[in-house]
Amino acid sequence: MTDGSAETTETVKDQEIAAEQRFVDVAYARLEEMREDAKALLREGYRQALVGTQGALVDRDAMVHQAALRAQALDVADDGLVFGRLDLAGGEVRYIGRIGVRTRDHDPLVIDWRAPAAEDFYRATPEDPRGVVRRRVLHSRGHTVVDLEDDLLDPSAAGDMAVVGDGAFLASLARTREGAMRDIVATIQREQDEVIRAPADGIVLVRGAPGTGKTAVALHRVAYLLFRHRRRFGSRGVLVVGPNRRFTSYIERVLPSLGEESAALRSLGDLVDGVSARTHDTPDLARIKGSEVMARVLRRAVTDHPPGAPDELRVAYKGVVVRLDRARLDRLRADLHRRSRGSINGARARAAEALLDALWERFTDVGGPEAAAQADQADAGLWNALLAADGLAPLDEDDARPRPRARSRGGDARREEFDARVREQPEFTRFLVAWWPLRRPLDVLRSLADPERLRRAAGRDLDRDAVARLAASWAASLRDDAEPVLTYQDIALLDEIDALLGSPPRPSPRRRAAEDDPFIVDGVDILTGEEAADEHWEPEIRELTTSIERLERARRVDDEVVEERPEYAHIVVDEAQDLSPMQWRMLGRRGRHASWTIVEDPAQSAWEDLDAARKAMDAALGLNKPASRRAARPSRSRRPRKPAVRALYEYELTTNYRNSTEIAAVASRVLAMALPEARPARAVRTSGIEPVIRVVPGPDLLPSARAATEELLTQVEGTIGVIVPRELAPADSDPGGQTALPLAALPDDVPSDGAASWNAADRDRLAAGFPERVQVLDVLEAKGLEFDAAVIVAPETVAAQSPRGLRVLYVAVSRATQRLTVLTTSPDWRDALTKDEATVMDHGVSATVRRQE
Repeated sequence: MTDGSAETTETVKDQEIAAEQRFVDVAYARLEEMREDAKALLREGYRQALVGTQGALVDRDAMVHQAALRAQALDVADDGLVFGRLDLAGGEVRYIGRIGVRTRDHDPLVIDWRAPAAEDFYRATPEDPRGVVRRRVLHSRGHTVVDLEDDLLDPSAAGDMAVVGDGAFLASLARTREGAMRDIVATIQREQDEVIRAPADGIVLVRGAPGTGKTAVALHRVAYLLFRHRRRFGSRGVLVVGPNRRFTSYIERVLPSLGEESAALRSLGDLVDGVSARTHDTPDLARIKGSEVMARVLRRAVTDHPPGAPDELRVAYKGVVVRLDRARLDRLRADLHRRSRGSINGARARAAEALLDALWERFTDVGGPEAAAQADQADAGLWNALLAADGLAPLDEDDARPRPRARSRGGDARREEFDARVREQPEFTRFLVAWWPLRRPLDVLRSLADPERLRRAAGRDLDRDAVARLAASWAASLRDDAEPVLTYQDIALLDEIDALLGSPPRPSPRRRAAEDDPFIVDGVDILTGEEAADEHWEPEIRELTTSIERLERARRVDDEVVEERPEYAHIVVDEAQDLSPMQWRMLGRRGRHASWTIVEDPAQSAWEDLDAARKAMDAALGLNKPASRRAARPSRSRRPRKPAVRALYEYELTTNYRNSTEIAAVASRVLAMALPEARPARAVRTSGIEPVIRVVPGPDLLPSARAATEELLTQVEGTIGVIVPRELAPADSDPGGQTALPLAALPDDVPSDGAASWNAADRDRLAAGFPERVQVLDVLEAKGLEFDAAVIVAPETVAAQSPRGLRVLYVAVSRATQRLTVLTTSPDWRDALTKDEATVMDHGVSATVRRQE
């Protein structure tokens, strides 16, 4: 262990860095050899195609695919390949890196961080060194080692071992953030590592306050599971769900940096193919749309009389007019929905059969069969008279009867003939298309902009005010003449509708010729919606896709390719405390047989009914029912078998690694106002930089925010987040009574028209001229992000915008790692954020709050 002057310590550090650089150079040289091997395998794969057989083509595809994956993993590891070293008792040295690297003799050179041999790098502590004498963290820029930090875990075994730096972990916390999250693979602590390496089966629930590393831990768990259980999770895929697109953009570099590219990364607004959320609902609307009663409302909506559907069906058969009125058709529709299982869109064939049954029943009620028999006799007599006049023999009875083309009706020739003739009538096919249309989810949601239709669907589940609010919102955002403006809650509703509607029936592999099919209208099969083949149809080659291609497509959001809803082997849900019951239902459909990692902090929840959300989460995860129906059945021994319960592993992260103690103190004061009984996480880093809390006049908020941002640009090298209140309509301000403050504009600009929010124009003016590392966003967009510095604008407005406004504010003030500036118009709020005890105006109610430090 080295001790001495700063000059001596620096010399030792330089020597240690040089020694580590020599090893890193060897590791990179071997990595380059591995790249060349992967390229050679790629070339060999392509040569397989020269054999000319179908088997050779399969071999080519397999070899090329595996070689490409290997080359991709090696490229990812190029930046910061080696980041750790363990010196063990007995002299063994282990280097830890992003991927495993072996010599040509297969001796380990660098150990993959996910391997069991690397666990001690994260779990060893001075209290439990696990045989580790020294733990070293290497900081690299490209291929060059620029710094290193040591932790001496077992001083008694150190001898003359060199130990430099102030401690790896605390040093890493003060480093500048970039615009996207970097992995914390080199600085994971023991409590986090336990979550990462938790059992692969069942559900892992991770709770923790802001800054405890929940998101990074969840992403590292994905990389760990894919490494240890590649066959299980790699084949069916892993889905990572974040609250919004800003968040997914922020974390998108983490998994590739860990050597994993196969996970699908989606926001809650991008889970339904073909549509994407563009905005958030107001709190009142979100509460309505997200509640589970909407599942019943939507079920009634899809079974209702479709818009534009005819009220009457009239067909004629052998001179008899058969009519079904609206009342009979509605009963028929209700019966179809009651008896139908599965896809509504796929039930059109059953609808056609039910209509034919109803028409036949009505036909017999009015004496149609007798009239038809008389008409047949009359027709036969006329034909025989004509034939006799020409000296020809009369027709036999079997020859006079038309040949039916309909399916068998139990041998009833009259019914078969009736069905065949009715199917051929254009009136019947046109009616079927309009009465049982193949609907899209967006069509159903757009139809609910009609208040009367929505009122029928709502029944007793929604009051008149809720119906009016919903109808008005969809009338404004889903106009036929404009691009739909969907909210995050709308996406969950569309997924619910899609599950109810289902897909149209698949066309038969051997499609029938159009001229022989009564359900082909204008070249389109009305039962499937598919374009019909002509009579010269021959088997054709269909393009196939591999599972890897489907997973890659799932990772993209904007390719406009609509596929069936995938189901995943593992799902990660971040910011789970904000999910509504309908959003949990949407996720549950994607993970019926999945294992889960759920990341949440109830203290940050912006969703009001936490009990309902928890119940919906339990249903989605399968926690409130047996794991399978088979497991719940009694055994042959007639002894009752206990229901299989999915394993639930719960963890709590208690250390705040993001915020300095100075910033954490401000966040804890907001938490005390929001949840007096809650305890904040323990911050471990002191910066000596106190947050700036300023009182500014209302008209000066925007210019003051620009000035604060300009000041921070000179103080930090990394990212700056300027966090403003949400954009809400004036009528949607919180009913608690607190008035939101009017917005200010830059000189010579026109003030915003809404007093309860900052609109997009305000945010654009605030961001104008700033570099890319400055982000202006509202409080909900800031969820899950972190910045080197943050400017919080109008905390009193944030707190007043919803019943959960104080919790949202708690999230906002905990985003900064180095510097925090808060701009408020209220001296009371300044005192509330700076003093241990203060009287504040909380939603219009004066209250004295004692802080919990």
